[in-house]
Amino acid sequence: MKPEQSRSLPLAAAETDGPVENAPAQADKTESSLPASDATHVTGRDQIPAAEAAAEKKKRKGDAQVAVVTGAARRVGREIALAMAARGLAVVVHHGTSAVEANVLVNRIRSEGGTAIAVAADLRDPRAAAMTVFEAAADLGEVTTLINSAAVFQDRALPWIDLYHCNVHVSVNFLAPVFLAQQFIRQLGEGHRGHIINILDWRAQRPGPDHLVYTATKAALSSVTKSLALQLAPLVQVNGIAPGAILPPEDRLNWHEQRAISSIPLRRTGSPQELTDAINFLLDSSFITGEILNVSGGEEL
Repeated sequence: MKPEQSRSLPLAAAETDGPVENAPAQADKTESSLPASDATHVTGRDQIPAAEAAAEKKKRKGDAQVAVVTGAARRVGREIALAMAARGLAVVVHHGTSAVEANVLVNRIRSEGGTAIAVAADLRDPRAAAMTVFEAAADLGEVTTLINSAAVFQDRALPWIDLYHCNVHVSVNFLAPVFLAQQFIRQLGEGHRGHIINILDWRAQRPGPDHLVYTATKAALSSVTKSLALQLAPLVQVNGIAPGAILPPEDRLNWHEQRAISSIPLRRTGSPQELTDAINFLLDSSFITGEILNVSGGEEL
């Protein structure tokens, strides 16, 4: 197998490698920092040294069970990918532009006896990105677990909302999970069981005055979760997890502690382990579908 060079264009704060609050709260600078050529988004596989790629190919039998985790290179997405590897699944580590972090994670999984590949794909072009991710996953085997973790988490008050702000959130937070689910069912073998888990947000159930467009896209994904649970039953279980204060934004490190005092009933923040425990709980169940599991310390109440 010849290694391919990843050519994904800069996301410029448009797509974060991690779910909801686990991603940095980016400043509103997306449009001015995007190159003019970014109207066309190029996606591709990450480059892997030839010797390492050859060794990895020997391990690929085409019959492994595979987990695709979007936004898996950093923060909570990274912890989810490690949890899937610990379950014995081969892992597709999707990322936007965090190639270094993604490859470090892949190497760690491989060093611990697992199988993983890194795939760069720009979720702002959701259909093309979904096809890229699942084309790469086919090298490992059948994808039986899809975890949609990547998200855009930006806040703009109504006077400053524009079409670009809306389109980025809709594409990454809402349409990408839909097209990834489409590719998921197309490759799933007849009669085979599978799981789709969408990482949502407690705000989708109790919207506040902030993060207007972000919250709307997460609410839409919550609706899609329930609809797909009905449409894909009985073989595919589709559930959502709505985290709260798991990891603070990197530019607001004391935000969660402030919320723990004022608005979280359990009066503490959560941890990535609690989120991955919830994911494993859903994956271990054969009789739960269409549910939204809050991992928020009760903040949505």
